[in-house]
Amino acid sequence: MLEQLTMEVNEVKRSLIPILPLPPKTRPIVARASEGLDPILTDAYFRGVRTFVQSIEDAPSNFRTEVVEPIAAAPAKVKKVRTKNQKRNDKLQSQAFANANRALRKTNGQMRKGVSQRDIAARAQRELRKLKKTVGTKKGQIRKTARRAFKK
Repeated sequence: MLEQLTMEVNEVKRSLIPILPLPPKTRPIVARASEGLDPILTDAYFRGVRTFVQSIEDAPSNFRTEVVEPIAAAPAKVKKVRTKNQKRNDKLQSQAFANANRALRKTNGQMRKGVSQRDIAARAQRELRKLKKTVGTKKGQIRKTARRAFKK
């Protein structure tokens, strides 16, 4: 239907060439050029339209093959296991930041005069080093006081 309409429009264009305000010698050249170009342009146009329509019709199946199936085929990522030491360090670090904030901020939450976030972080790192030095016994270690009491 559209192709037939396009052919009719091309015929109208060809019939209008003699009416155009062109020099008489150039009219046959323009007519031959339009006759040669019209089928090429029409064919290219309709090939593009058909390809576009076909891609829209194929979109649901293409979506499945190009998006859904690769995602389903990809292996699930293994969750990183956090070690006991990492958890302990995080807990100590949160304590250190709480202590540093308590020391360097006012009661309303503002920083004290002359104190920056950098100062708070540096203080928290110092606190963390102190917290990491364990006061209790390590695994398999006997407290000094327990050894002294046993000797007597």
